[in-house]
Amino acid sequence: MSPTATELDQRRHAILDFIVGDYIRTAAPVPSQQIARQHTLNVSPATIRNDMAELEELGFISRPHASAGAVPADPAYRFYVDRVTPRSRVPRSVQGLVQRDIHPGEADAESWARGAAVVLSQAVRNLAITTAPRVFRARIKQLQLVQLQDRHALLVLVMQEARLRQRLVPFNTSKTQDELNELSAKTNSMVSGKTTEEVRQEKETGFGSDPMADLVVSEALELMVEEEQAHPERAHLEGFTHMLGQPEFAGGARAQQALEVLEDENLLSYVMPEVPVPGDVQVIIGEEHRHRQLRSFSVVLAAYGLPGTAMGVVCTFGPTRMDYARAIASVRYLSQFLSTLHAALDESQG
Repeated sequence: MSPTATELDQRRHAILDFIVGDYIRTAAPVPSQQIARQHTLNVSPATIRNDMAELEELGFISRPHASAGAVPADPAYRFYVDRVTPRSRVPRSVQGLVQRDIHPGEADAESWARGAAVVLSQAVRNLAITTAPRVFRARIKQLQLVQLQDRHALLVLVMQEARLRQRLVPFNTSKTQDELNELSAKTNSMVSGKTTEEVRQEKETGFGSDPMADLVVSEALELMVEEEQAHPERAHLEGFTHMLGQPEFAGGARAQQALEVLEDENLLSYVMPEVPVPGDVQVIIGEEHRHRQLRSFSVVLAAYGLPGTAMGVVCTFGPTRMDYARAIASVRYLSQFLSTLHAALDESQG
């Protein structure tokens, strides 16, 4: 079971905070003498060593031997993140980078996302990954049911930009083509011109005593979702050399591991929260990842865009020894800034 911060008294809280902060800055194990010398705790180095032994027993730090310096474990980073998140502030340098690399006048979602990746990688000196909100939203132009044998009809769904999908729809009884034409016309009157979300809302409203119309709309909705999922986000990656410059990647094996992870086309789906909320920063640390290949890394990310319609991602990816305060503040600021840009763009086009 993972340790919790409630198991620590105030002094051990402070010591753990110092250890994580110092290790993030130096990438070197933190000895008790350094804590006693640089931080005012009004206790002896021996007392600090005893506290560090307790922290090690609880699983917050690791030490190769009793007199060695401390290295934070994943629970220590979680403890640190939970404390620094509320007070993390965006550095002024990030705001300057935004003005230089993101140009609101271009009205180009891909350009904004690419600029945000450049800004974030320079701000946190780690890898940055961004995506633009997907501009494609399936919208029905019309649907048609074509008679087949054995109580089946072929549903042909025509969407915007001449995209077409089809599937077999089973009915309880055989239907003539005239009956299917009538059902097609009725269904079109309810869903033609609507997006996936609008069709879903229409379906939730219900179709009275016509279960066949409900069946056709359900099948059409599944085809629309499939069409949207067939157009994945384009990811912009910046700062790979920044990440490889971290001490953790001095050895070739760790660098190769990072490269293999980044080449996985499912990376974003591994780290994305189930229901992203724009501006809500997510921090996933080491062993907290669902996928084993990510457990040597930490991710700080936030969604941005227009809730329920088009959403993009701002994300930084690196070793667990990450400047979380700076990363959280930078990711939050960029997600909010991009959301504002897209809201203004949507309003101007509406």
